[in-house]
Amino acid sequence: MRRLIICGSPRAVGRSSALAWALADAYRALGDEVEIVSIASVDIAPCTGCLVCENNKRTVGRDPLYCVIADSMIRVRALLNETEALTVISPVYFSGAPAQLKAFFDRLQPYYYAQMFDQKRPVDLFVVGEGGDPHGFGSLVGEARSALAVAGFRLERVHDWVGLIGVDGRLLDEAGALDGGRIFPASAYLMQTPTGVFPKTREAAGV
Repeated sequence: MRRLIICGSPRAVGRSSALAWALADAYRALGDEVEIVSIASVDIAPCTGCLVCENNKRTVGRDPLYCVIADSMIRVRALLNETEALTVISPVYFSGAPAQLKAFFDRLQPYYYAQMFDQKRPVDLFVVGEGGDPHGFGSLVGEARSALAVAGFRLERVHDWVGLIGVDGRLLDEAGALDGGRIFPASAYLMQTPTGVFPKTREAAGV
């Protein structure tokens, strides 16, 4: 299986990168072909909301994923299109994604208009942090779920590694990168809808 790992930390070396490399080794041991993109090592500018991508499909000869910003997203989009499964690793910044990863999420907007994928490919989200934020990371889960859905992905599992990686990058859960941490289905995280909060409890989500 072709698998892409997006390491969403703005720091090139730290807890997130340590987990990314451990996961890459674990996936390769299972026979996967793995590539890693470190958000800290690529140039992805924020979306400007120009809406040029809205007209891509109506413009003869234009790439349906064309964006006026010419940066590393050209290469990252190619990798996203080719992968069969996606892993995203993110630290928690005020319950959400860091700005650099959020820029990547926002730059998936051309996929919304292109609607290229009939079937959704699986995503696992690995959440990293020191711990202690009383507001959790539900916002991060929602951002990842929403943005990746338009690019042809389905968030399936959330791996909570908060507080389980040392400052030296050592994984503190002996179960290993793939099986360690606290693993929940994506449906276990609350979503606000026009009719209220769903699911109302983790028990309602079958956790």
